[in-house]
Amino acid sequence: MTIGARIFIDYWNFQLNWNERANEARCDWLALPWTLIRASERHARINDLAYDGTHIYASVDPSNENLLNWLETFLERQPGFMINLARLVRRQRPVRCSACGWEADQCPECGEPFSVSTSKGLATQMAVDLMALQARAEPCVPIIVSSDTELLPVVEYLVRHGVKVIHAGWRDAGLDLTRQAWSSVELDALIPELIRT
Repeated sequence: MTIGARIFIDYWNFQLNWNERANEARCDWLALPWTLIRASERHARINDLAYDGTHIYASVDPSNENLLNWLETFLERQPGFMINLARLVRRQRPVRCSACGWEADQCPECGEPFSVSTSKGLATQMAVDLMALQARAEPCVPIIVSSDTELLPVVEYLVRHGVKVIHAGWRDAGLDLTRQAWSSVELDALIPELIRT
């Protein structure tokens, strides 16, 4: 019997780890779903997983037009890809030394104001989308690509209710999710299959 597999990717968690581990090679995002499905079949010993879609969750600085353009006008138009964006909001915020209490509003070297970037709701949106799998009539295997521990309660819940959650994580990252998931796949081992040529 064929079982659907739906992939949930924390974009920055994946991309920053990829950049660190792949020696400046570019990832073939169009090959990523199929590679994850084949690896999940091998590691979880599930035959006949059918690709059911890929959800990407990304926070984006509105000034980063290249990334926005790639996500919205290229990747989202590929079969099965669904993009969930949160726009980053910059807020000026002073930096404070925890040892002496010294504060500065701007960089003493270049004068640029110190700021923080925030985005909210992506982990919650991923959790809601994962929980929606429970309402489906047919079984679905979620493959989660994230190390965000905010997802632990939903992973625990789904596994407890018979959903075969697969965690695709980087070596030495997201180990709590790996422990709670039904099965896991190590992303480091998949790098050679994912390098864009």
